[in-house]
Amino acid sequence: MKTSVPCPQCEVPITLDDFEDFSSPFTMKCPHCKTKLKESRVTPWLLLIAVIMIPIFIYITEKVKDLLSDIFPAIDKIPAVIVFLGVLYPVYALYERFNGLIMFNKGNLQMKNSYKDFWTWFVKHSDDYLQLNEEHLGTLFHKLEKQLSKINPDLTFEFSVDLVDGKREFIISADGILSAFPAVEGLVNEAPNFEDFKIIAFRQRGEDFNIKFNEIELLPENVFFTYDQQDDGINLYLYIKGFDSQNDDMITASFILLDTLIGEYDVATKLDKIEILPFEADPKLDPIIELPSLIDSMDD
Repeated sequence: MKTSVPCPQCEVPITLDDFEDFSSPFTMKCPHCKTKLKESRVTPWLLLIAVIMIPIFIYITEKVKDLLSDIFPAIDKIPAVIVFLGVLYPVYALYERFNGLIMFNKGNLQMKNSYKDFWTWFVKHSDDYLQLNEEHLGTLFHKLEKQLSKINPDLTFEFSVDLVDGKREFIISADGILSAFPAVEGLVNEAPNFEDFKIIAFRQRGEDFNIKFNEIELLPENVFFTYDQQDDGINLYLYIKGFDSQNDDMITASFILLDTLIGEYDVATKLDKIEILPFEADPKLDPIIELPSLIDSMDD
């Protein structure tokens, strides 16, 4: 009998303990990738069982209160729900585990909001995002954020300012959060063919490495690096001229530079640790512009 089931999005197992943490079958969410889940086969039967079990739990709780009232008269003033949780919670835990076993072995766990649902919505509104009227950008982006969050709350997006080969690039990003990568890949793989859009998974390498973020301007000639090779990637140490560890914008600009240099996917999957430090003259430091060749050599 199965005691876990793979998430339909990230495929990481969801266990019985995870199931017991769900407040109801309608609030299920993968603890790994955060996608909202639903079950379409046994939930009605589990709800029917719940309708039967609730009166039974109430009856048992009242009987327990009656039995204990002679020993602890004050128990009559305690709400039944507190008595239930204090005395009968192990019984409820077994009931929840039974529900989980039924769902894992007989159920059909699915994403609550499918990739198809998102693209059906986007197709209906695609003209608005092709035009990108500046007067309505705030509203358009808010609506798109809301739709993407139904798939995964960590998803974000970018559009190319200009058309590229007659198409507007629509980039779907996990914002560097590895647990959201399956959602990006699944959503892009399910995208229909658009005449006016090019759908791209993850922020790609760029050509302009001069990064401007709020008041920060980060030039590649002011950034250097060293690294340690690890089994699952490299530990990267950035050395930046004028670096201020208290300036969050400078830290953000540094990560934007990395995304621009080597792409979001490689930042998340090939860099094990990233540490940003003030620049110190050292002949062992390499200019950051050489980082892409290092990353590419890892595939050889």
